[in-house]
Amino acid sequence: MNNDNVIESIKSVVTYLMDRVMERVLVTDPFCVDKHHAEKPLYAALVPDEIFKGSHFERRFVTPFGNAWEKLAVAVGKAYHGDCVQGATIEGTIGDESLR
Repeated sequence: MNNDNVIESIKSVVTYLMDRVMERVLVTDPFCVDKHHAEKPLYAALVPDEIFKGSHFERRFVTPFGNAWEKLAVAVGKAYHGDCVQGATIEGTIGDESLR
């Protein structure tokens, strides 16, 4: 197994997640000052818009990255072993020697 394949797999997952975040923040659900002022006038009066803009971005960043470790583990598993799935149930018996 070549480390370059693993690096590319990891980059692919992170790039995909970041592309989704940026698409959402910049295109499908950008921070709208007027909407923010209309929905939360007290907050808008007390806190500068730039702080809420940062909060808006942070919420859209954290959600897709919530399961990033699992996605990265699958990418590395596929790179090393050719197959890996997330959330699968495996049944069987593990021998005592394997447990040690």
